[in-house]
Amino acid sequence: MFPIWYAVNVFVFATIISFLEIQIEGKNGWAKNLPCWRANKERLATKIYSWFQGGKEVTGYHLALNTLEFAIFHFPFFAGVSWNIVRELQIFSCLPLFWTFQDFTWFIWNPFYGLKKFNSQSIQWHKKWTGPVPTDYLLGIVFSGIFILVAMIFTGSTILLWWVTSLGILGGLTFISCIIQLIKGRV
Repeated sequence: MFPIWYAVNVFVFATIISFLEIQIEGKNGWAKNLPCWRANKERLATKIYSWFQGGKEVTGYHLALNTLEFAIFHFPFFAGVSWNIVRELQIFSCLPLFWTFQDFTWFIWNPFYGLKKFNSQSIQWHKKWTGPVPTDYLLGIVFSGIFILVAMIFTGSTILLWWVTSLGILGGLTFISCIIQLIKGRV
């Protein structure tokens, strides 16, 4: 099992990617004005990938970035950490959490948004909302939990405690980010 501080790494990486994407996209989220490749919406592979992205457009920008993130999450295995099914399931549980928290921190830190504009009227690329959050966020947490439930087959309930603690750390660090922006008067 990965140590609990892995959640801090996930948050730091999510925040760095958020800052990078803010510099690249500015106020126009989901690569709206970027000169990137856009997939043919009629292809089956595009439809499947789009479904995993909550129905959003498949762009070369996001495909390349998601592939890079997938590779970075697997880096420990190339740096001497031995592979096993539990660690792989942990990575697969962290990826949807990473994408969820990375997306939310994009709004927190983006000077064109903040929490005041975190709503379905201001954010058209998130098509479905459940209460005050994009449905994608809830599905990300659910998919993450499913991977942990599968991992419990191999480890028992200790990995569930790891996951709940990791989720708490991610939530806590995100809350601190919101407080920082509130203090700065940008939320």
